[in-house]
Amino acid sequence: MVLNTVVLWVHILGAIGWLGAVMVFGMVVGPSLPGLSGSTRVEFSARVLPRYARYIEIFSIITLVFGVAMVAVITDGDFSMMSPSTPFGLYISIGAVLSLVPLGLVFAVVIPSAHRIAGMSEALMKTPGPPPPELAAASRRLRMGSMAGMALLILVTIFMVAGATL
Repeated sequence: MVLNTVVLWVHILGAIGWLGAVMVFGMVVGPSLPGLSGSTRVEFSARVLPRYARYIEIFSIITLVFGVAMVAVITDGDFSMMSPSTPFGLYISIGAVLSLVPLGLVFAVVIPSAHRIAGMSEALMKTPGPPPPELAAASRRLRMGSMAGMALLILVTIFMVAGATL
């Protein structure tokens, strides 16, 4: 019972951290960046985006690892309760499968884009000049990846909560 509670709480806190970070970026930071001066935006990107990327990496992995652990603990080896033929299993399965899409977005789009932007921003801090065209493209990818991830994680949360209440 204690193990179940600990695994569940770590999974939930990981999901809160992941979704929270994506929401803050998608709804606050991303839309605010264009309003900053070029030098402020460059410095902010160089200093904050690497931390943001690390945070997203950690919390998305915690969510995944403890989600799998939670299934193992809850089922005690009998995975039939996770069968999509039951309402609980259906909702949890849909949520779990859907969560793989934003996880893929994190590692294929969001984190590489954040690192690319941070690297270009660091270079601009050392040698000021016009931003390279790749910076705008990486910024668009980061913004789009974050927004798509946010929408999908909200959908995942809906399915997980629906499944847990059955």
